[in-house]
Amino acid sequence: MLTIIGAIVGLLGSLAPELLKFFNNKEDHKFQKEMAALQMEELKIRGEIDLTKINAQADIESEKALYEHSKLPRTGWKYIDVLISFYKGTVRPTITYLFMGTYILVKYGVYMSYTQSGYTWQQAVAMVWSGEDFAIFATIMGFWFGGRFLKYSLGRITPSGK
Repeated sequence: MLTIIGAIVGLLGSLAPELLKFFNNKEDHKFQKEMAALQMEELKIRGEIDLTKINAQADIESEKALYEHSKLPRTGWKYIDVLISFYKGTVRPTITYLFMGTYILVKYGVYMSYTQSGYTWQQAVAMVWSGEDFAIFATIMGFWFGGRFLKYSLGRITPSGK
């Protein structure tokens, strides 16, 4: 009996280091797996940061190119340079004013036609101002004021330009 107990203790004594090594290796593999996952997460975050930097730099370069393109060549004649500068700065607003003036004139004509046909002014306004008119109005307002709002709200630029 003592022999069997001695044999079992001897067997367990020789297996104990191997069992400890097995459990240590298991923990080491688990640790290495967790480290690899953390490293992958770090690489992903670094990639996102780099992509954000690249997009920001592209936006900056695009804005610089727009400003560079909008610079006017100087003729050397003061009054001609002022006239060209004034004209270039008023093209879009002038087109907008002309379009809106024409649009208002046409709508006013339709309104007058309805009121002269016997409709009340409330009925005439309701018939003149439709969903399409609102869509045109919203498009124009969005063009003039929406672009900068979206840039600010999406965080692409700050009001200070930095």
